[in-house]
Amino acid sequence: MSVLPVEIDLPPVHLPHHVEILLQQTAEAMEDWQGNRENHTFVPADYVLVFDALCALRPRMTVPKPYFLEWGSGVGIVTLLAASLGWSASGIELQPGLVRESRSIARMFDIPATFINGSFFPQDKEAVDNLEEICRKVNLLYVYPWPDQELEIFDLFDRMAKPGTFLLTYYGTEDVRVFRKD
Repeated sequence: MSVLPVEIDLPPVHLPHHVEILLQQTAEAMEDWQGNRENHTFVPADYVLVFDALCALRPRMTVPKPYFLEWGSGVGIVTLLAASLGWSASGIELQPGLVRESRSIARMFDIPATFINGSFFPQDKEAVDNLEEICRKVNLLYVYPWPDQELEIFDLFDRMAKPGTFLLTYYGTEDVRVFRKD
């Protein structure tokens, strides 16, 4: 595997006002979503920590408008945070209801982000068309892996990402890790 760990310094970033508003107003939408028993649940990340990591990684990008992709985007908050920082940002989500919610939030905040319904696992019957082509454009991929999928995620990243692509992973409270494809 040619995926290597990368050290980053994560000093807390002062949240811009628009990010504070985004996080405050979407917190209620996420609670409503998770409170509805008909919806499949998702586990939200510590969005402030992830925003800090995005800010720390932005200067390492070698292109003016880097491409960000989130595998398993839930209600799209991380994708929207990346877009608000000037990334060209997309999220892939299997659950159609979460994709609709993500698109609605993006419209509400007028944030240019794309949300694709489907699976990021190429062997799934719901796999996103042209997934390999999409992944080859990515400068930073973000994922909050389920514990039983971690090795598969790393293998998939290693196979699909171009050299130099960063992988930002969230593992829980105060635990984000960065890797880079060599």
